[in-house]
Amino acid sequence: KKIINYADFESVDSSIKFLSISAFFTGIGLGYFFTIIVIISKYKGFSEGYIGIISACFGLGLMSAGFIVSNILERIGLYKTMLLSITIQTICVVLMFIFFNPINLAINHLIMGIFGGMNWMTMDTWVNIVSDNKNRGKSIGLYNAAISIGFAIGPLFVGLFGVNGTLPIILSIILMAIRTPVIVSIKKHVKKVKIPKIRKKINLSFFKIAPFIFLAIFVGGVNDTTFGSLFPAYMINELFSDKTIGYLYFVGAFGGVITQPFIGILTDKINKRSFLIILLIFHLIWPILLYNFVNIDFILFISVIIWGVASVSLYTVALAYLGDRIAISELAVYTSFFIIVYESGGFIGPLIIGQIMDSYGNSGFIFSIMCLTLISIIIGLIRSINSKKKYGI
Repeated sequence: KKIINYADFESVDSSIKFLSISAFFTGIGLGYFFTIIVIISKYKGFSEGYIGIISACFGLGLMSAGFIVSNILERIGLYKTMLLSITIQTICVVLMFIFFNPINLAINHLIMGIFGGMNWMTMDTWVNIVSDNKNRGKSIGLYNAAISIGFAIGPLFVGLFGVNGTLPIILSIILMAIRTPVIVSIKKHVKKVKIPKIRKKINLSFFKIAPFIFLAIFVGGVNDTTFGSLFPAYMINELFSDKTIGYLYFVGAFGGVITQPFIGILTDKINKRSFLIILLIFHLIWPILLYNFVNIDFILFISVIIWGVASVSLYTVALAYLGDRIAISELAVYTSFFIIVYESGGFIGPLIIGQIMDSYGNSGFIFSIMCLTLISIIIGLIRSINSKKKYGI
């Protein structure tokens, strides 16, 4: 009872539950698709470098969306933006399975990324608009939990059905297509969300004021996308089956999901910068465990759970931190910029680390992630110390 009273989720805007429905089905479709596309590519003989380039094209598309989403939101509104984006994404998935070659995969990943970014940014804008500084962490935690549990269930289907035959392809298309009737069914609730007059011009002086938010989310983008695109290849190199990889991915993502409501509560109660540093430290722990104990099942599962908690929570805390620092009129443009930075990490990470894996094998995957994460922790600690000296806090 004390925990329930402390959480006070009734303070969260009611529209968040409808946002969470859309986010949940988005997570299932993308979580399943991205897992099987990497495994099928690996089985067809694509190198980690090629897989990294293809994944990076999706990140490039997401980044590109940040430069146009504010204008599109203003022109056609929240509902039509979301509907357009999920429809185009479904078409891209169909084309990728019909013409399964690196060039087609890269082009459609790029297009899919652009429209996926539009959908993602509109959802993030939605959750920030209907929240305030007292409940933003809880709101984002619940929304992030919904999309993350979808991402967890997607790989679980890989564990259940594998990637052989036509069933996985049909299932992938169905899971992507089902989002269209879902968004249509909550149309009236989406249209009730009123977007304030949008400021389109980004004042980059904000980047100077709070660079650690953007550094942390950049590193989060590198870690998340690199894990999603290259972890299956890493485990195949370690002779794990596609079904085992699916189960591992599910366990890790589910670990992140179940912690989100509590992460959201903590985000509203404690220093967000310190919280970001703690989560970055988690991003040092999981690769150490994965690299040294990959053949010990218990520790292997612990490592992917730590990844899931760190991955999902870092985004939750950083987005809440951002929402605390800016005006409502600037939320759409800065949320877009936030995701551009996140996905610049998602673009650079698989692109470079995939090439490093081609040269150095699985160790290249581990040590690349660790080095970048360690640098960001050091910078975050230095800024925390300087802030205490300057402001006495």
